[in-house]
Amino acid sequence: MQKFWKVIGPILLSALSIFISALILQPMACWLDPTFSLLANRGIGKIGITVLVIWHILLLLFSTKSMLADFFQTNVNFFKNKKWIFSFLKMFAIFAFLHAAFLAVLVIAGYASIVEVSVKFNFSLISKIFVGFVATFFLAWTEEMIFRGTVYKIFVQELNPLISALCASLIFTLAHNLTNPIALVTYDWKLGAGLFLLGLLLNLIFIITGKLYAGMGAHAGLVFVKVFLRRVPFLIFLSSAELPFFMDKDLRQSVLVHLVFVIVNLILIYKFKDKLLKKTA
Repeated sequence: MQKFWKVIGPILLSALSIFISALILQPMACWLDPTFSLLANRGIGKIGITVLVIWHILLLLFSTKSMLADFFQTNVNFFKNKKWIFSFLKMFAIFAFLHAAFLAVLVIAGYASIVEVSVKFNFSLISKIFVGFVATFFLAWTEEMIFRGTVYKIFVQELNPLISALCASLIFTLAHNLTNPIALVTYDWKLGAGLFLLGLLLNLIFIITGKLYAGMGAHAGLVFVKVFLRRVPFLIFLSSAELPFFMDKDLRQSVLVHLVFVIVNLILIYKFKDKLLKKTA
């Protein structure tokens, strides 16, 4: 327990500082734009809160030179070597394919259907898809940097890798609803479960490969399918009333997807248990 509080203490202080900073910055920003929100799901607000979080991470890491050096080594320095591109794209392709294949199974099962769309594949659409890819890349990089490349690394100083992954995954879950984090484990528990299991999978990928860009590719591959479908909406689900209890339009809230994540995570934990359960130095 003492080890746990040794690592969670600085994280809680950083979270409190972010909260206070947001309380100060939000009203100031609203003087310029009344519609601005630091807690927005996307857009400039999300960029703002991400920059704020990264700044606090750097302040936290500056307290220990070794942690700061490890932060840049894990999250930034890999860009110097072009080999990361192939690994990133390979993981991106694998997880984008798995996401698309799962959607295809749902179409075959009758839970979703393919419809004609009036979208034309012109330069404008292609440029929007490209911008979507770039945005997805930076989303994956920043989230992996924060939750795998930093939060997990802080926990693993004192706890074994698996416990650290579970703790980092819980924080990953709660951070997805900054207006009411506890709702993700109470009222919106299905979404919370999906986020936790996804976070655990991404943590396991990071631990097993030792490379941030492997998880970045997996993360980006899963998200990009959603981004593409927003721009080319040729897939529609049945209404919520028509879907069975184990299925949801938001796959993160689908019990069937939860089961898939549980099985994959358990297989990885069993296969790499020696690496995941090793004691800290």
